Parts: sequence; structure tokens; C-alpha cells
Amino acid sequence: MNADECISILKKILNDAKIGVSDVQERSFPGERWLIAFVPEENIMVAQSLAGEIERKLNEASGKDSTFAVTFRPQNVEKIDASPRPDSGRLASRDVDHLIQLLEARSRTSDALPSLKYVEDPRASLAAVGASRHQLVYGRRGVGKTSLLLEAKRQAERSGHVVVWTNAHVLRKMTPEAAFYVVAEMVLSALLRQKGSSGAEAFERLEGVSKELASARRSRVRTEQRIAGMVPILNQALRAVLRADVITLYLFLDDFYLMPAASQPLLLDYVAGMLRDCNGWIKIASIERLTRPYEPSSRLGLEVPHDASKIDLDITLEDPSAAQSFLEDVLSNYTTTAGIKNFAAITKPEARGRLVLASGGVPRDYLNLFASSIVAARERTQPREIGKEDVAKAAGRSARSKKRDLEQDVSSESSGILVSSLEFLSSYVMGQGYTYFRVDMSKKAHSGYEVLGQLVDLRFAHLVQSVLSDQHRAGTKYEAYILDLSEYTDVRLKRGLQVLDLEEGKWTVRQSGKAATTKRLTGTQLRDLLRQGPLVDLDDLLGSSMQVR
Repeated sequence: MNADECISILKKILNDAKIGVSDVQERSFPGERWLIAFVPEENIMVAQSLAGEIERKLNEASGKDSTFAVTFRPQNVEKIDASPRPDSGRLASRDVDHLIQLLEARSRTSDALPSLKYVEDPRASLAAVGASRHQLVYGRRGVGKTSLLLEAKRQAERSGHVVVWTNAHVLRKMTPEAAFYVVAEMVLSALLRQKGSSGAEAFERLEGVSKELASARRSRVRTEQRIAGMVPILNQALRAVLRADVITLYLFLDDFYLMPAASQPLLLDYVAGMLRDCNGWIKIASIERLTRPYEPSSRLGLEVPHDASKIDLDITLEDPSAAQSFLEDVLSNYTTTAGIKNFAAITKPEARGRLVLASGGVPRDYLNLFASSIVAARERTQPREIGKEDVAKAAGRSARSKKRDLEQDVSSESSGILVSSLEFLSSYVMGQGYTYFRVDMSKKAHSGYEVLGQLVDLRFAHLVQSVLSDQHRAGTKYEAYILDLSEYTDVRLKRGLQVLDLEEGKWTVRQSGKAATTKRLTGTQLRDLLRQGPLVDLDDLLGSSMQVR
């Protein structure tokens, strides 16, 4: 169905409601079409009440080509002027204003506000996520876990499957039993909406179980014994409905790491038990080090790889060229939407590499830093392009938001430990004259390695090389990391510091405080340089954190 036909359907419904339409704009994304209708401000509420009807008509007319979403804006909104303000430089144009607003509004995805346009990560195909398998999608904050699951959700809905989406943030204060009641009710409600006017026995039984579950929830008696009795009843009713080639259920649990670690295996055990031998699949997005899906001592939860498979989205800087290509593909969707044909026109090449370094390859950090770098550049007179100094300034300012993430993701006691460990790590590594460091791989079972891992998850350090051999001791191997750029962009940066940087997807090294010392590194040269980095003693790292207890 072409654009004129879509607009005609929309206008007819609005005209029947006596709502005038001054303009309709279309935004097309893979499998998704948005119509933005401009109507008188006083008619916005009435128009929004008709959005569902308009979307249904459009979806019926288009078949399965794409799904429609409709939204409304007041018709007196001023159009964006892309011209620069007088004597203010290219970065001060109205379309750059629009870009900043777009990046700030859409860099964080959710079920209510999906990504501007999904760009598939080459490490995790949608086909894999859509498989008939329980799955744990792991990755640091901002790497695209939610975007991936939302795209899988959208495709499942287009295929006519039953979809349930919830975020652990709304469950985090509940006991595992109370959280299970909420999830189970969401599943039953979604399946009963599929029933329509059907009088099939399987649906009638499901409706009866739904009423029993609601009654049990209202009674507030949510002991493990009572849940244990409800799980087989739920399972029996669901098995009659969730059958292969009949009805498929996808249950998406986003930000699962927000649930208390002690509650996680029990909640997953309840949910997995409810869906045992059903055509229903759990898709979980979480941070691996903050997730405990299985408890070996009690054998509760989902055990990887037996009960569920793992998809790892954690981006590292081991292949910076591939990371830069992917991140710039994501960014180009935003710049194009804002009316900027080529983001390279407002960004110096060396700044583009530093954006990858400063973000650690994390898409959300990358987009936020791009917006912050524009703001930093605008502090100069007549800025035309983002420079690497602007990125450095933006990275320094981003440290505050990362500290807020730290406080949100972990307990208050743990956050104090991590802050102390970070201070020690930064002070020690830079005190040795470097921005990068090594960790002995044989110490992975050390408690200090867990602390380091949490700092990496929170993007205060980034993995550069996962296996680095010792040229003098056979069999000795290290992991090589770099401190986050925000740790060494301010006045603490001393002269003579060995600083790793990125230019056009390639590693470079320079000495701080000395001009013309930048050197492009080959793979072998990078390896030899990393071998010179200081070796962090995990006993010292852990000891520094213990001092805050």
C-alpha cells in the first residue's frame, strides 16, 4: 500500500470525526511505518483516541507487509530551520539542534519508545533470538539488549505469536512468589486475548485457571508451598494451548539483573516450570555478572546450556574497526532523520575514532557522547566540526552519569566498594605512566577479578585483548584492558603518560604533553605495547575495596 492510500485512510477516519488534518508525514523503518498527523491542538486528545482504529484499518489494508503506528502533533509546530544562526558555525544549525534532541530522546530504548531504527548487530542474529529456546541475552548497559529483544518481539507479533513483555524494574521489590503471580497473570491474560469468541475446552480451562490465580493473588497467601501447587495446574492448562504449529508464546523479561540476585533462580524456576513442555519461550536481557539464573545447590532456575542458551552482546575493543563501522551505521539513522546527510561533515576523522574509544564500543554511550560532544564544541566560537578535544570533554562529563548507573545497578555497600576499587585502579595504572594494564588470566577465580569485571560491566574499563601471551614465560597469559577515557581526560593527566587512542579504526599510541608523538600501531606492535602495561595485582585491587567496609 502506497503512502497516498495510507494517508487517505487516516484522513477519512479523522474527517468523519470532524478533525482537520493539515499535514501527514511518514517515517518508514524495516517492517514498520509511522504516520505523524498534524491536527489542531484542541483536537489532539480526540485524535489520539482514534489511533487504534486507524492502525487497525491500515494494518488490515496492508496485509503483512508492515505494521503501522500513528501519532499526532499540533499543526502549529514550527518547522525546523536547517540554516545556521548568523556567525555561529555549522554546528549551531537548527538541524543539529534536532539531532541533539533526537539522540537524547531515543538513545535509550524501551517497549514504549523503541529504537529509531533497528540495526542488526553482526554478533547476534534475530533468527537466533527467535528460536524455540529459552535464552539469556547478556551485555553491559547500553549495548543493545533491549533493542534486540524489541525487534524480536515486533517480528513475533507480526507472525501472529502471543507476546508478553515486562521489565524487572516493576518486580524488583517483590518476593519471587509475588513476582511470579504477576508474570503468570500477564501470560494468561495475553493468551485469553487470543481466545476471542472461541468456546474451545482448552481456552475455557485456561480461563478457569486464570480466575483461580487471580483469587490466590488477592488472598496474599504466596508461600512457596502454595506456588508449588499452582505451577502444575498452570502448566497443565498451558500445555493444552501452547502447542507447536498452533500457538507460540514469547515471554520477554528485560533488565532482569534488577531483581535481587537471591530471588532470580527461584523466580526463573517457577516460570520455567509453568512453561515446561509448552510451546512457550523465555527471553531474558541482563548483565551477566549481576545475574544468577541457576542455583546448583538447590538445582533451581535455568542452567546454561542445558535449560537455556546464552547470547553475548558484550562489545569489546578487540576489533575497533568493526565496532566503529557498526556504531556509525547506528548513528547515521539519527543524523539522516535530523536532516544531516552525512555526519562526517560535522565530525573530524580523529574525533570519530575517539568517540569509539570513549564509548568502549557501547552504542548508547556512543550516541550520548556524540550529542554531548556537540554541546562541548558549541562552547567554542563558531564551531564547524566536533574535534577530539570536544569528545574528551564530553567523556569527562559522562563520568557522573556512569556513577549514577553504578548506584542504580548495585547495592549501596557494593557501590562503595566499586568506587574505592576504581580509584585505586586509575591511580595505580596512571601512576605507572600508562592508560592500559594487564591482568593475569590464571587469577579469574580471584575475588578481585569479580570486582574488576563489575567495573568493566559499568564501562569504567574496556577489554582490548582477551588473550595476551607472556614473551618470557611460556603458558602465562594475560587479559589487557584500557581505562575509560573519562578517567584520564582532565587535569590529572600528567606529562609522559602512554596513551592509547583510535584513529579510523586503528590503534595509535602517544605520549601526553609531547607534540608529534602519535604513532600508528600494527597488530604486532599493539601486542608488544600491551605487554609493557602494568600488571594489576588483584589482591591490591580487592584490598583497596575492603577498606571501605
